[in-house]
Amino acid sequence: MKTLKIALAFLTLLFFANIASAQRSDGTSEYTDVDNVQSVSGEITEVNHPIAKMKGDNGNEYEIHMGPFWYWNDNGYKLQHQVRAQIRGEVKQVQGRYEFYPWEIVQDGKTMTFADDNGVPKWSKKNGKGPGHGKGYNGRGKGKCKNWNN
Repeated sequence: MKTLKIALAFLTLLFFANIASAQRSDGTSEYTDVDNVQSVSGEITEVNHPIAKMKGDNGNEYEIHMGPFWYWNDNGYKLQHQVRAQIRGEVKQVQGRYEFYPWEIVQDGKTMTFADDNGVPKWSKKNGKGPGHGKGYNGRGKGKCKNWNN
């Protein structure tokens, strides 16, 4: 019973972490416009999903909003810290910080894609993914989550 309570608490925490990762600091959802699309190169200085940090070659520090962990896991993506990367996506300046909402990250010769050219996330309902399209848990299969034993 104690194990069940811990598992439920963990799942609840993950659920709210995914919701929080899809929100900007200004209260709007990720990838809602394409006002300031940039491509920036630099070194990844920290990775703590759902946020990573990068020191850009331009001298700016960026807070990278990585999106849902399951998307990274399902695609075999991994962002390495202390390794250079090039990121293309939307940049917002919020309370003096640069927030990066990546559409694509290239690191160590591998391209990781997170949004289309309109900024719509690959895991979004607008891309035929996510809950509500009859594809099961977050659009990852016919009613089964590949990370669960069901």
